Amino acid sequence: MKRTILTLMMACFMLGACVTDKDAPVKPKPLCPQVAIVRSLERVEDYGQEAMDPATLVAVAVMQKVDGSCTYGDKGVDVTFDLSMDAQKGPRLGGNKISVPFFVSVVSAEDKVLAKEMMTAEFSFEGENKTTTLDQPLHIFLPLAKDEDAANIRVLMGFQLTEAQAKRGE
Repeated sequence: MKRTILTLMMACFMLGACVTDKDAPVKPKPLCPQVAIVRSLERVEDYGQEAMDPATLVAVAVMQKVDGSCTYGDKGVDVTFDLSMDAQKGPRLGGNKISVPFFVSVVSAEDKVLAKEMMTAEFSFEGENKTTTLDQPLHIFLPLAKDEDAANIRVLMGFQLTEAQAKRGE
């Protein structure tokens, strides 16, 4: 019995001596930051200065989805994504175009806004169409220290509401 245990121990020792770097555990691939739409800011209704009434609606815009990916480099991570939005023309829209402000923010794991960029979604309605879609390609570079992971960083977007629009949402 002692001889069997000794033989097994020697075999384990010898096998351990044969391990090379390529047999070492593979380091997990760093994760992309979360990219998401802020649920409470995914929709904006524009009534101009009028009261909320279907007859005074200028337009409605909705953020539908966001898809993307990231690539790590020596100095940080490149995040590329497409933001898909829809708009609906209201009876008070004069013309076939509407501009809607939105933001893209970078938020730390501690919920601190690290950066915020304001942008404008430019919707155009073709002919008599009451709805339109816009796919907005976006890119963010996040500088990171070597071997730092962006998994706890969030890239959040939503429509930038006016004070009146924010009050209507309450």
